[in-house]
Amino acid sequence: MSSGNNVELPGELCSLCPKLCRFACPVAGATADEGATPTAMFGGLQMADSEQLSWQAAADNLARCTGCAACTSPCEFDLDIPAMVHLGRALAWERGIAPDGARQFHGRCLEHGHPFGASLDRALEPFADDLDFQPKGRVLFWPGCRALAERPAQVAGTLDLLRRLGADHVSLPSRDDVPDCCGGALRSIGDRPGLQSNASGLHQFFNRQRTWVTASSTCLDTVSRSYPQEGLRINAELLHLAEYLLFFRARLASMGREAARRRTAARLPAISVRVHDACGLQRRLAKGPLVHEVVAVLCGQPAPSLAASPGRTHCCGAGDFFDCREPARAQAVGAWAARSQPAAPGSWIVTGDSDCEQALQAQYPNCEVMGLSTLILRWIDDEQAEVD
Repeated sequence: MSSGNNVELPGELCSLCPKLCRFACPVAGATADEGATPTAMFGGLQMADSEQLSWQAAADNLARCTGCAACTSPCEFDLDIPAMVHLGRALAWERGIAPDGARQFHGRCLEHGHPFGASLDRALEPFADDLDFQPKGRVLFWPGCRALAERPAQVAGTLDLLRRLGADHVSLPSRDDVPDCCGGALRSIGDRPGLQSNASGLHQFFNRQRTWVTASSTCLDTVSRSYPQEGLRINAELLHLAEYLLFFRARLASMGREAARRRTAARLPAISVRVHDACGLQRRLAKGPLVHEVVAVLCGQPAPSLAASPGRTHCCGAGDFFDCREPARAQAVGAWAARSQPAAPGSWIVTGDSDCEQALQAQYPNCEVMGLSTLILRWIDDEQAEVD
């Protein structure tokens, strides 16, 4: 079906499907809200186009998706639901329609260049020096606006770790002349012109790099998928942090063995390590196994998933900036996930996605939540215990 503007509407099959994805949706499960299912979202979109439902109601439904892609597993049509949701939101945005949470989110993006409500230009000043911001480094580590806002010390720690591994040619984005956000925030609410503006501003800068590395699934998905869709192909090699760390496999393994030897000599107790299989990495980008591989190389043995299996991971509530757009629903989703995949107090929960860390820590206050770089630094420096 096409809209009145001759734009193909997404989700016609979803509007006819018998809700096979209903039981996979974390928002529907956590909030008992049928409006969060793909069936309701795209059924509402079709109805809005045929003037049977207001575009505001349709946009409100579309805002309830975290982009976790859990609904793609039972989907008999192999649809890319998150991409279809972005398109549906963009169609509503073109009509000037957006939920209140999205409008407030957009206002913060316009004021600060990102949705976190404060300037990030100097976020790294206490943790990094001028040499860390080389404008012509061969490898760019792109932290993403969420990591800069929530965990700037960890961003600097990642850079230090990479240099300890031998990557002395890695740099951070220039502080003053590079936007903090890749455009993924604006993509999440359907502001396609805003995404295009951010992408255009970063396109040439990214293409001056040989390799582009990030720990953010949102940034990687935006730059690798959405930029080309806007006609802005990136020539740099685009890697997730786990992929880049595995270039130093031998060094990681050696450092891990030495740390294990010291811990054994000190007779330190074991500690439980669990891997959070982030939705964006596991389902959307197929990078989840690489996170497990890094952990296994470092620790000398695999660590189990936080969920029953990697493919059955539950959304933490932070995907697609859901926690910034719909905070109450995001909190419910996070609590629902923590009940579904418990962890013993004192466990280390390791996630490969920097977008998930803050939400996970809120859900597991009695555990330590960390990204890959923090895990490695803790493992080799802190004389902590072995994997349980």
